Amino acid sequence: MIVLGALCLSFCWLLRYRVRGRFLRAYGALFLILLVFASNKTEYGIPMSMTEGAFSPLSLARWGLLVLLVYAAFRLPKPARYRPDVMLGALVMMLLTNILLSTFFAADFSYSMLRALSFVLLAVALLMGFAFFLAGRDECREFFLFHYYAAWIVVVPVLLLYVVGLEAYGASIIMGQYAGVFGNQNMYGAFSALITPYVLFHHRVEARTRQARLIDLALIGMILLGVWFSHSRGGLLSTLIVVTTFYFVVHLASRIKIIAASLCAAALITLFPNIKDYAVSFIRKDTARFEIRDLRDQINEEKRFEMWNGVFPLFWREKLTGYGFASSHKTVFPFTTDVDVGRSIHNSYLELFGDLGLPGLLLLLLILARVTAKVPTVVRRGGEPLDRETGAVFIAVLVAGSFNAFFESWMFSVGNLSALMYWVPVAGIAARWAGRRAPARTGSGAPELRPEFGYPGVPAR
Repeated sequence: MIVLGALCLSFCWLLRYRVRGRFLRAYGALFLILLVFASNKTEYGIPMSMTEGAFSPLSLARWGLLVLLVYAAFRLPKPARYRPDVMLGALVMMLLTNILLSTFFAADFSYSMLRALSFVLLAVALLMGFAFFLAGRDECREFFLFHYYAAWIVVVPVLLLYVVGLEAYGASIIMGQYAGVFGNQNMYGAFSALITPYVLFHHRVEARTRQARLIDLALIGMILLGVWFSHSRGGLLSTLIVVTTFYFVVHLASRIKIIAASLCAAALITLFPNIKDYAVSFIRKDTARFEIRDLRDQINEEKRFEMWNGVFPLFWREKLTGYGFASSHKTVFPFTTDVDVGRSIHNSYLELFGDLGLPGLLLLLLILARVTAKVPTVVRRGGEPLDRETGAVFIAVLVAGSFNAFFESWMFSVGNLSALMYWVPVAGIAARWAGRRAPARTGSGAPELRPEFGYPGVPAR
């Protein structure tokens, strides 16, 4: 309880002294309450009566902060010369309409409607808030710095306790796997992946001294170390994808660096064949029930594929309508003997197909395709030296988050911190595209950060 209290106090300090503006503070407050929900609540002394059910105290606080974020979003002014994508907005509205209509034939109408309403509120905050807020260069950097500080608060203290052998004083160990402050090692992996781009941005842009850059490198190393300890396969792969995508976008104009990095990676695998054995051991977690002979054996061993194969015929039976939003995951239990694994489908795309059928899945894929189509414009955006780094953060989250969602069911669960950390950067790509013609607010070049951001006395580049 002391660890969780210290974490909450640290975020309160962050929101009070390092965050400016009503909208970003509302986002930070929602971020904090979702972090509490994602933590190992029972081990931290939070009784189930505080969190279970739509009308429990912490659940009501979560609803209140979500409504507060929507209210703050409506108060944001539309940026000058802002040109939104009408087609993207139409696709989003069609998906939201489909979600709401599906609740009327769901098995549990009240549960489905509450889940649908929460996602609609988040979508409103994205369309009316973050799509405007993240169009500005100053606002993007403040948004990035919030997550940079959050990485220090969430990752470092508990990991250090675990490394020195004091895991009993804060670290969660789930089935022998490190989970940090979280109640699930896969959640820890997803959080690590989605928080990494902000640390990479700080290392390249905000860290102006050699000491500051070394400190950021140490933070990146601790994030990777924590993911390795967690044995979260999706989390580790997503984190590696984040790092690769970020630097690929940043160095896109330097083809020599990309080719050199690829050759170094190939040489590393060739010269050190044991790396392959370590990778296979990590993927299998050394828990094979029988000898792995080929890819088919590996697939058969995975409980996720066992569930997917079992539920797909049921989903295909209702392929035109689905079972109603947030309802299809209830069909998982008969197809797995692992109760913990069987709480969700562990695939956001397959779950949406089960909820809304082919129309809903098609709308989601069209939305992601529409956003992805804006990536080249965001990458080529000129006028400021930091625009490429800013776009690289959002693009890295889009790529890694979309990959991670294939193995986890968080994409449409607003009560899950990963959903918030994914959809906001996705809206950021649309925002950078829509505001690409907006003039800089101050002078030429990137504006200097306010004194409370960055390092004191060091001007921003």
